[in-house]
Amino acid sequence: MKLYIRKKLMNTAQRLEKTATLFRGAADRIAPEKRITLLDLERDSWRSVRPCFVLSTGRSGTLLLNKLLELSPDAYPVHEPVPELIRPSKRAYEEIDRHSEIFLEVLKGAREELLFRAARNDKIYIETNNRITFFAPVIPGAFPNAVYIHLVRHPGDFVRSGLRRNWYTESHPHDVGRIVPVRKDLLKKWAGFTQLEKIAWLWNETHHFIEAFKKTVDPSSVLFVKAEDLFRDTMTTRRIYKFVHISGYYEPTVKKILRRRFNAQRKGRAAPYREWDEKEKTALKNMALLAEKYDYSI
Repeated sequence: MKLYIRKKLMNTAQRLEKTATLFRGAADRIAPEKRITLLDLERDSWRSVRPCFVLSTGRSGTLLLNKLLELSPDAYPVHEPVPELIRPSKRAYEEIDRHSEIFLEVLKGAREELLFRAARNDKIYIETNNRITFFAPVIPGAFPNAVYIHLVRHPGDFVRSGLRRNWYTESHPHDVGRIVPVRKDLLKKWAGFTQLEKIAWLWNETHHFIEAFKKTVDPSSVLFVKAEDLFRDTMTTRRIYKFVHISGYYEPTVKKILRRRFNAQRKGRAAPYREWDEKEKTALKNMALLAEKYDYSI
């Protein structure tokens, strides 16, 4: 009997959530658009918008975060924007210091229509796509009032996800956009790295890049979030809503979303990090040097 009642309650909750989503969509279509143009935003140097960009390695709960942000009537979250900038993000990592003006124009050309669409509907554009990370140094020049969420996940769990997806084997379609060392001394050693070491290096190097960027902007414009907190603590979502300046936080709905497993890896074999042998953990520790900074034990 209890199982029957629970099932009925879950079905009712799902219907209510679906109805709420439909109403939000209808409200967005009915609400009058702001009378602004792309040229207006350009003339104002985009100072009237406050977009948020999530900086991460990917495989860190970005899709879950996107789903949580979709609950807000004020948010315009995008997880896989078009273009996704897969190949250009690698070039940005390699060359953005030398050709910042080029990458700034690439960024604006790729995202201004999306930001305009959000602004026209009086919403805040939030990008959870990890490919935006290596464009971070030119974001302030393109969108001066942007804010950032630095999202990090335990390196062992991140590496396991990459192993299961066959990263750095030239069999994954996104390997074309996967960064490799630019330092000549490290590049010479690259071929001798194991797949685990390569993915661990990716974790560390990406966060090293983010940390360097964070030093160039106002600390109040960056929110640091651990994926593990996002996965299990509703207050983390509330903190994100407050930081981005969006309304609509409703704890029961947030709890329901947190119970789901969005974008969970179902293919590929790799032991959970806690089951790794000492040699594998040592290899991770030698590569993921920032783990200690983020209070992750290896």
